[in-house]
Amino acid sequence: MLDRCAPGHARKAREHNFVIYYLGNAFPSLPLGKHGKRENPSIQAGHVKQMVRQLRLDIDCVKQHLPQLKLK
Repeated sequence: MLDRCAPGHARKAREHNFVIYYLGNAFPSLPLGKHGKRENPSIQAGHVKQMVRQLRLDIDCVKQHLPQLKLK
């Protein structure tokens, strides 16, 4: 989704998460993977929604690639 909706973005992996940079904005807390005793290690929709808002991504593009998100 980021490749299509945020062309030219950059990702920096840290110990527990990614920092995503796009058009002068940064989203510092996209989880990197399975940590701790979580039963569902996939990235939660709330993280993605917050990233979409913070990076000001095109909502129509995001909906096209991730229709399971409930975006307004």
